[in-house]
Amino acid sequence: MSAQDRAAELAARVDIADTVYAYSRGIDRCDFALLADLFTEDATFDYGHGNVTRGRDALGELFRGATGRYTATNHHCSTINYLRLDAGRAETITYVYAFHENSETDLQLHVWGNYEDVLVDEGDRWRIAERRVRIAGVRTTGGEPLPERFERYARG
Repeated sequence: MSAQDRAAELAARVDIADTVYAYSRGIDRCDFALLADLFTEDATFDYGHGNVTRGRDALGELFRGATGRYTATNHHCSTINYLRLDAGRAETITYVYAFHENSETDLQLHVWGNYEDVLVDEGDRWRIAERRVRIAGVRTTGGEPLPERFERYARG
């Protein structure tokens, strides 16, 4: 592989990682415009067991409904494995931990697993064309009040 090809691959990896990380920011801040921009027009979002949402508009409704019941969420993406990276197309697995707080039920949901993504380069950015969320485990705990010395970040 030439130095120029290697530089292009590394730039693509950074751009793909930016898309993956931007999803965490978008979902945690309820930034639905950002979230919509991260997915292709015909994207699919698969939670498993046949629970698949198709299309950017439907994804917007999914995200509004999923985030609306939480007082706070915090998604952490760690390792991104690049299974395939060709001209304009990538397949990745990203390990994720997500925290969800529901103050109405006084419960906190902790979820860990991974995102299995297919991303495409649409020129202005890499976008998610397919996302499969696969979970390794969950834990629900009782909530605790946020200490007064801390201030929550704003959500949409």
